[in-house]
Amino acid sequence: MKNLLLLLLLLLPLTGCLDDDDGMETLQDAELTIAFRAEYGGEPLHIQSEAYGYPTGDSLKLLLFQYYLSDLALNDGSGRRQYLLSDIDLIRWNSATDDPTQERTYTVSVPVGTYQGLTFGLGVKPTLNATDPSNFPADYVLNENEFWGPTTRYVFAKIEANAQLEEDGRYDTGLSYHMGSDSLYRGVQLDRSFTITDGSSPHLTIVVDVRNALSSNGQTLDITDPTKQAVHGGNQQVASGVWHRLSRSFRLEVN
Repeated sequence: MKNLLLLLLLLLPLTGCLDDDDGMETLQDAELTIAFRAEYGGEPLHIQSEAYGYPTGDSLKLLLFQYYLSDLALNDGSGRRQYLLSDIDLIRWNSATDDPTQERTYTVSVPVGTYQGLTFGLGVKPTLNATDPSNFPADYVLNENEFWGPTTRYVFAKIEANAQLEEDGRYDTGLSYHMGSDSLYRGVQLDRSFTITDGSSPHLTIVVDVRNALSSNGQTLDITDPTKQAVHGGNQQVASGVWHRLSRSFRLEVN
């Protein structure tokens, strides 16, 4: 009996330590609304209807702006845990009736607490980029309309506009940047802390400025040069510059 009591006393502290170390976090189902806002030069982006100035003195009207993002997730700041909201999504503005701000609502099981921000991959992640659209449902966001072909794969993002390069009131120079390849895919981390509590969550807005994709950090794409007015799989030097600037044009707002 004494030996049994001694054994139990020795095990009690050990059992307590195991409970502390292996204790499960309390998860709650949270409906997290994320808004996606497109801007041009800090102003809301209005497709087809607004004329916007360009740093070269020219002006343009946006006709289409869209991008894929992969593995959108909450970042808890520990470097160990991320909470996936969506594995792939397509955000698009292609109509004069489109609001500059679009919303998505995601349901996710997360512990209450403070988060460091959001992370995502800009473009289609390699595992999905390697999968043909015929393997997905017809209404899936990866579809034939965004698929170049078996070699070139999916279009990750599109920027289309008509530019006025002469002061004649005519927007008759087409600009078309269709970009996509595994080499362009890159991660984006948006650091801005927010807190999820029991029964409530913040309203998050991912903002991207289209002008910055064309002109920022002392680099301005020369839209008067015919060799720099289009990217459709080729012209990768232009694509790389636009893509790099686009990936750095995102920011996170918390309300």
